Parts: sequence; structure tokens; C-alpha cells
Amino acid sequence: MSTVAVFSLLIGSLLGGRFRIFILPPVIVVGAAILGAGLTWQGHDSAHTVVTILVFAAVLQLGYFCGAALVRARASAYRGKAAPSFDGRSFG
Repeated sequence: MSTVAVFSLLIGSLLGGRFRIFILPPVIVVGAAILGAGLTWQGHDSAHTVVTILVFAAVLQLGYFCGAALVRARASAYRGKAAPSFDGRSFG
């Protein structure tokens, strides 16, 4: 279960940093289908499968939010700096 949480956090942060559109619903549906099929194939019961999918969805959303916030914070930090002038004058 912790492996699912770590990988969904990483995937969510990558998606949040890359996409501006709302990409989470299709990713959650595809990921839930893959997790459900894999856990059923391994013989886990339905309660374990549902909890794993819920953890996947929640941590994916947390990672998406953190990735998007990091990209926005980095962009605003670079946007605030004035570009250096070649002739030595600065324009306020």
C-alpha cells in the first residue's frame, strides 16, 4: 500500500507540474482500473482493493496540487526579477 502511495504522489506531482488542464479524472479512472485488475488477479479481497484505490486517488490529488503549486511558485519567483540591461541602465 505504501508503494502505491509513493508512486501516486510522484505521478500526481508530475501531472500537476506538466498539465494545466484538469487531467485527474481520466488518470484516476485508468489507475483504478489497473489497480483493481491487478489486485483482483493477485487474490486480494474487495475491501483491500477499494482502500488501495481510495489511497491512490487521494494521494494522486495531493501530488497534483503540490506539483502545480511548486510550478506556480517557481514561475512567480522568476517573473519578479527584471532582466538585466546590456547598456547598464535599469528601468524600474
